[in-house]
Amino acid sequence: MRSLTFMLFIALIAVPVFGETLPEAPVPIFSSSRASYGQSANLVATKAPAHHFFDQGNNIRFAALAGLVAADGFTTQIALTGSGHFREMNPIARPFVSQGTAGQVAASAIGLGVSTGTAYLLHKTGHHKLERLVLNASIGVEAETVSSNTWYLLR
Repeated sequence: MRSLTFMLFIALIAVPVFGETLPEAPVPIFSSSRASYGQSANLVATKAPAHHFFDQGNNIRFAALAGLVAADGFTTQIALTGSGHFREMNPIARPFVSQGTAGQVAASAIGLGVSTGTAYLLHKTGHHKLERLVLNASIGVEAETVSSNTWYLLR
């Protein structure tokens, strides 16, 4: 069971890679007045095309993140209601999660909203690599949380 959880974790981390679109490579521009055997071509870097916020890569990331947030909420509520030995580790989410399913939904919505809102803010300010990094890091944290919850529940 551990190996299955580990393989699922690795698969969920790798999913956003498949939606990446790479920028165009620099294009060589040859000048006819300078074309000789001793000179090399001038390379002019082309500007990377701006992507939409809801492009294929981000849609995959959002779907993975939403699924992991739902799985985290589900496993957290099972752990909290199943026995008295578990407690929420996040001090910010603890007041919400202790209120049952409605509190769990609120805490999950807040967490998902913060991740998505941060990515959108970075997108609007032109920090596209950081935008992807925030979403990928959120996916990684949620995947670890779900695998940890599952591991403790199956012990």
